[in-house]
Amino acid sequence: MTLPHKIGDKLPDLRLGSMGGNSVALHDLLGRKSLVYVWASWCGCREKLPLLEAFHRKHPGIHAVSIACDAQGVDLPMRYLSAAKATHEMWIDATCVVSRRWGLKQVAVLFLLDEEGCLAWTGTLDEAALSEVEKLLSKPPARTNVPYPKVDTKNTKIEFLVQLCTNYLTRRRTEDAVGFLRKALAVDPENRILPKQVWAIQSPEKFYSGPIDKDWQSRQPPVTPLAS
Repeated sequence: MTLPHKIGDKLPDLRLGSMGGNSVALHDLLGRKSLVYVWASWCGCREKLPLLEAFHRKHPGIHAVSIACDAQGVDLPMRYLSAAKATHEMWIDATCVVSRRWGLKQVAVLFLLDEEGCLAWTGTLDEAALSEVEKLLSKPPARTNVPYPKVDTKNTKIEFLVQLCTNYLTRRRTEDAVGFLRKALAVDPENRILPKQVWAIQSPEKFYSGPIDKDWQSRQPPVTPLAS
């Protein structure tokens, strides 16, 4: 996965909600190293949550954070967090904030941030990756007093559209909700997070009744953007 950040960059700050409904922010993690896992309930990466939880229990002095990219809200990601007996910090991104602020076009990705919030390592979550992360835990930050990069806080069209999707889902207006995701895709056509959520909303049985049906996904036509 190509990311717009390189090792040593400070990730832009952002504010999300926790699975418990509290307001949380990236800057809350400063002062300790942090292992941040961006995942989703509609992605096979949900099966890797026990690895993150095991790391958290082994290294309680390190922030371990999972961020679920789920426009459908907390219920579905909590199903997999509960199965993993998760005790780490659990955040929810229901409006695609992470995608826009950090330039992520897909999940899953694992970040190790140093005490300054700078990127120390990035990759995918597996046993080998966690072994590499452990080697870096004792390494001091390369820089101090690093400012957060400036981001465009006014360009929130995607977040607004995805929030509308969430609102319409609570009213059981599925097709309207999907329409807002397709409009968001028209704003960011390279985004691979949005189409998968369209599929998961339209055909939940292919994602949540057991293992994700990858054969079914491979036969689907691309989700088409919808102009506003």
